[in-house]
Amino acid sequence: MCDAEIAGTPNYCGACGQNLNATAAAPRNDAEEPRLPSGFSRTLSTDLVARQMELRTHAKLVALVENRNYKPGEVIIQQGELSRDLFVLNEGMVEISRKGGEGEVVLNVVEPPYLLGDVAFLVGMPRTASARANTDVNVFVVRYDALKEMTKELPPWLRPLLTALESNIKSLHNKTHMLEQRVAEIESRSKAKA
Repeated sequence: MCDAEIAGTPNYCGACGQNLNATAAAPRNDAEEPRLPSGFSRTLSTDLVARQMELRTHAKLVALVENRNYKPGEVIIQQGELSRDLFVLNEGMVEISRKGGEGEVVLNVVEPPYLLGDVAFLVGMPRTASARANTDVNVFVVRYDALKEMTKELPPWLRPLLTALESNIKSLHNKTHMLEQRVAEIESRSKAKA
């Protein structure tokens, strides 16, 4: 041992890592190689496994996310399309618009950081609005199909939670749509009276 003062009854020496519970501990010879603490190789292999998992996850994420650029006027998302990919606005300005009874209405102009297509991504509904580049735009596209493949590795308890979240978002979207229709009816009645 290293002759460090030891208080209590620990399993290992805090100074040198020597296993204090070894029954036949040989006297330490300074000329011999230092012994690794018990469990060190297991910790090292755990670190290697963790690093391999990180590398595999990184490779999956690279396949999951794509970088795209758009010029001013280019359509990023078209209202009504069925794609479920998620767009993360990284640079530029994007106009969000929606076709209605009176033509196309601009709902918003957004800047980074902003998520485009989140409703379709989460609940699988057709795109509810169009997104068009106002300036040079850079987005990261999260491919839904690749993410769906990755979610097969999620713990079983997480799937029902995600399903419940999806259901709640779909319900909110439907309520919003019904309220939009109701507002449009009220506006048309008030215009007819005027």
